[in-house]
Amino acid sequence: MNLKKNTIYKFIILSLNTTLLLSEGVWVKYGWELYNYVVDAQTASLGNAVIAYNTNSIHSSLVNPSFVSLNKNYSITHQSRFSGMVNNDLFGIQLKSSSAPINLNFLYQGISNIPDTRDMLLDWGQDGQFGTNDIGEGNGLIDEGERLNEENLKFFNQHQLGFHGAFISNIFGVPLGIGLKLLGHFLNDHYAIGMGLDFGYNKKINNSTVGFVVRDLPASGLIWDSGTVEGTKPSISFGFHHPIKYFEKISTQINTMMNVEMSLSNTNIDNQIRYKNFSIEDAYGLECIYQNNTMIRFGRNTNNDTTGGIGLRWENFGIDYAFISALNNSALGNHHLISLIVSSVWISSKLFAK
Repeated sequence: MNLKKNTIYKFIILSLNTTLLLSEGVWVKYGWELYNYVVDAQTASLGNAVIAYNTNSIHSSLVNPSFVSLNKNYSITHQSRFSGMVNNDLFGIQLKSSSAPINLNFLYQGISNIPDTRDMLLDWGQDGQFGTNDIGEGNGLIDEGERLNEENLKFFNQHQLGFHGAFISNIFGVPLGIGLKLLGHFLNDHYAIGMGLDFGYNKKINNSTVGFVVRDLPASGLIWDSGTVEGTKPSISFGFHHPIKYFEKISTQINTMMNVEMSLSNTNIDNQIRYKNFSIEDAYGLECIYQNNTMIRFGRNTNNDTTGGIGLRWENFGIDYAFISALNNSALGNHHLISLIVSSVWISSKLFAK
């Protein structure tokens, strides 16, 4: 069995490297952003600062693949933005294999009615006729005498489908979480498919937990129908979680957490620390739990957005809500997420009840 698993690991890693080496490739920053944006409400409300905090959700393994434990719930998240123009969905279940449980997460993002303005410009130059090669013709600028033809305005859609499977494997005696992720990207008439690997680890130290995740190792590749490969370089994240139990007499616990994320490619002027292609970002979260069924959450994510939310739990059902306030009231606007959690045992009992 171990030989079989090792063979599978080697095949996956070899496939990733061979794809990037033998194809026409470019390094990109945002090829796998679907796995950063499509999260559950509990994670989003804590600023995504859950590298070391196991939320006991199927979706925990999306952030850290080492958070795979027995779970009898189904979880689904929906988010709609810009009057339904952008829709995100996330669904998680767990498979009970003979050796260890496997967390399965299915992700979707759809963006509709994206304007295509490439053919709108009547770029005929100053004489108002095509084919004369006069001054201004074909320069891509609106010169005097040129205009935009609204009849040539077109619209297209973008869809992304993701699959993430996570499980625990002992490698050299160390329990590592392994996340295999697949991505399908459909942009108008073009499409791409890709595969990547994430590795995660967590360890309890006294009353605290530390977490460590390496994403896109050795590199994640996205192959387009044109033959171009978009490669994403690895990134490293560290996390720390510490529960405060001083208020147990009133049935209250406070969870504090933070992340530090380091990337070799995701740099921009808003990075907290950056040097050439290297950047460092941090995120924070705070969760107050009362009687194990009522949660209030606050956080700040790596985009410096303020986050917050609430959670409620019953015997067979739970609901989480998250609110994300966009930085400096940007055009992206504030948005909301809702996640529903339902017991698979309860569903089975209702479906197969005599």
